[in-house]
Amino acid sequence: MRTTCPYCGVGCQVEPEVRNGRVVRVLAPDLPPNHGALCVKGRFGLDFPFSGKRLLYPMLREGKGRPLRRATWEEALDFAASRLLEALRRQGPEALAVFPSAKTTNEEVYLAQKLARVLLGTHNVDHCSRLCHSSSTAALSRSLGGASMTNPLEDIGKTDLFLVVGSNTTETHPVIAAMIKKRVRQGAGLIVVDPRYTGMAEAATLWLRVRPGTDLFLLNAMARHILEEGLWDRAYVEGRTEGFAEWRASLEAYTLEEAERVTGVARERIAQAARLYATTERAGAYWAMGVTQHTHGTATAQALVNLALLTGKVGKEGAGLNPLRGQNNVQGAGDMGALPDVYPGYLKVADGEARKRFEALWGVPLSPTPGLRMTEVFQAIPKVEAIYLIGEDPVTSEPYQDHLKAQLEALPFLIVQDILENETTPFADVVLPAASFLEKEGTFTNTDRRVQRVRRLLDPPGEARPDWWITQELGRRLARGLGRPWPVYPGPEAIWEEVRRAIPEMMGGISYARLEKEGVRWPCPLEDHPGEAVLFRERFNTPSGRARFFPVHPTPPAEPLSPDYPLTLSTGRVLFHWHGGTLSRNSRLQEAYPELKVEVNPLDAQRLGLADGEPVYVVSRRGRIRARAWVTERTPEGVVYAPFHFAEAPANRLTLDALDPISRIPGYKVSAVRLEKVD
Repeated sequence: MRTTCPYCGVGCQVEPEVRNGRVVRVLAPDLPPNHGALCVKGRFGLDFPFSGKRLLYPMLREGKGRPLRRATWEEALDFAASRLLEALRRQGPEALAVFPSAKTTNEEVYLAQKLARVLLGTHNVDHCSRLCHSSSTAALSRSLGGASMTNPLEDIGKTDLFLVVGSNTTETHPVIAAMIKKRVRQGAGLIVVDPRYTGMAEAATLWLRVRPGTDLFLLNAMARHILEEGLWDRAYVEGRTEGFAEWRASLEAYTLEEAERVTGVARERIAQAARLYATTERAGAYWAMGVTQHTHGTATAQALVNLALLTGKVGKEGAGLNPLRGQNNVQGAGDMGALPDVYPGYLKVADGEARKRFEALWGVPLSPTPGLRMTEVFQAIPKVEAIYLIGEDPVTSEPYQDHLKAQLEALPFLIVQDILENETTPFADVVLPAASFLEKEGTFTNTDRRVQRVRRLLDPPGEARPDWWITQELGRRLARGLGRPWPVYPGPEAIWEEVRRAIPEMMGGISYARLEKEGVRWPCPLEDHPGEAVLFRERFNTPSGRARFFPVHPTPPAEPLSPDYPLTLSTGRVLFHWHGGTLSRNSRLQEAYPELKVEVNPLDAQRLGLADGEPVYVVSRRGRIRARAWVTERTPEGVVYAPFHFAEAPANRLTLDALDPISRIPGYKVSAVRLEKVD
């Protein structure tokens, strides 16, 4: 039976073959978006539901310092609801937070954010996009009025030039990388902006090896050069944008000479990149965490937006602005309203008309004040007294890990709802065992806005239940205690039907019946609408209908290098694992990549007397981890690269919790460290 892969945002269609309650192999149908292709994670990483770390029954802790004990569902849910109600009555809605997961279905995310707003009265709702593409969301929303890829993945086959910035696409989105490389072999150009020599850099026609954190300066210099040479699209700028004059004036300092000094890229190569992008009509920009995970991540994403508007690349086939989303349903989680300032459909909680819409639908008054973001909630403990955590492992994924552990120790009440035991589970007061993607129905939305079905192939093990069922049952108890409305849904399709009523302009035409054949992209307002492929062909989703330029400037690193910490640490992923490793390291993929390897440039290794494969400590001002050195020119001199998948050697013990001022995303890509040989 066909379903959707639970790893990255590509949303590959997969056909797991199940025998005797096990996945024995995975096939892929010739359907979009992957057309039969799969990466190693989709092919060999879908056996995690059978891990020995699977959560099989509810547990609760009766007092801090006491052990978790097994409980019945009735007992655990009653206990969780009573503690949430106690915190609500004692401290009010701002003392609670609900974090849905970008790995759960659209229906489950919708229900979780509805529980937060309708029953707990709080907009303290967020998800893991806060740690990956919140910077892209902020920049795209304020400029274009939308926060997603503007072009479909099919447009890769129509693109004549790719501008890939800060994306190790070959390892993080391998199926998309294969599409891009195929198009490059057919004659398209590929500009890659990245400090590391990744698989994309290897395939590039022009690789710009910037110093970490200097992408923004390079993009502004490209824009300035395009203006100087008169290569910008004057008709597009005058007819479809605003704020141009102020933005143009802000570029005075970004000369090619200064860009060479700051970024380390030769001025001629910057000029070449600028000319290629400006003069290629079908040029698409693609980016990921190398852009966003900085304390000026929103500004860098904005610089990409500005560059695309300057050259008229938005609203056209084969072009556009295309953030490559990380988790399988991170696009859907945002669409469903798992953000502190918006309802489903990105309707602002502060907007009176939007508020009236959801008050009428849900039957309760709603607050006009946005809530706290995920990173802010953790910093607000113990003022925030209770957190309902669904499918997230913040101990692994949040920065400055030791500080976060201390915060969780001080948190009065934590509910962890997940499929596998993880690094956050020991801090929980209630543990609720959830069903995996193989064991439930629903939908995911992939990186190019395609809503696709998730189908139940197996029964959940033990006493595990689908997330929607758990949230509904918890909501039923809260509603009874509060005297508020809370419908009982017979299944995920009934929840989806409410989503369609809530945001008809976006999802109204997407029914389960339509999704039986293949996915449908939003916006899709009517059942006979094909789903919009290219966004903003005629107008932008802003009050004026025009896109807006915003001046942006780089800021100094939050943590400068020093004699004691002379190297820059950048974190990220490897091909065989995914994010915190909770899924991939509980699958056969663990055998392929069992331990942390830290990339070290040969010149740095020589200075330290460090051999390839030798154990080494990576040390920051916040802690140390032990790893195995991988001496390679993939990483430039002065930089070390550490994947963050390994709980026993957590890279995020080293990263600092300095945040982007707009998106509040942590700066994972630039931390000061040193290497120490292991005696």
